[in-house]
Amino acid sequence: MEKGSFISRLFTLIGLVLLQVLFLNRINLFGYVTPLFYIWMIARFDSSMSRTSILLWAFFLGLSIDIFSGTPGLNAAAATLVAMFQPGIVKLFVPLDRHDVLLPCSASMGGRQFAGYLLLITALHHTVYFILLSIPLGDWTVLVLKVVFSTLLTFLFMLVAESVTGRSVPKH
Repeated sequence: MEKGSFISRLFTLIGLVLLQVLFLNRINLFGYVTPLFYIWMIARFDSSMSRTSILLWAFFLGLSIDIFSGTPGLNAAAATLVAMFQPGIVKLFVPLDRHDVLLPCSASMGGRQFAGYLLLITALHHTVYFILLSIPLGDWTVLVLKVVFSTLLTFLFMLVAESVTGRSVPKH
């Protein structure tokens, strides 16, 4: 890994942890909806990263959130699980004949494919997170409401972030 990309990822991790812990964890709409925006970093890992690197970054991202949120391992578990499937999920939304390094974004994947990718990553993360949070499983209705509406809010935040940051892909 290049030193510059390590430093960039480290600053991204710190920024997302601060954003999540200081601001987003305080949002709890109607008792069901909490955006877990930190998974944006996992969704944006490029295809040049090794699986081990992806898993380690996701684990430490989730663990950092857990340390400051008082959630013993919930974010680390959900983030690591999503990171394990992230490369395969990216492949579901890109053409099979692509062999270049892929940076998951709307510019490289196309708007619809990227939105579908983000929605699937977010739904997977939130499902795992809220199931772990709800153990022992009690009211399924509340669990489903939390998963669905938190997924939608996080997804909307990520679409806004994509439109604001919108990585451009070099033209060949």
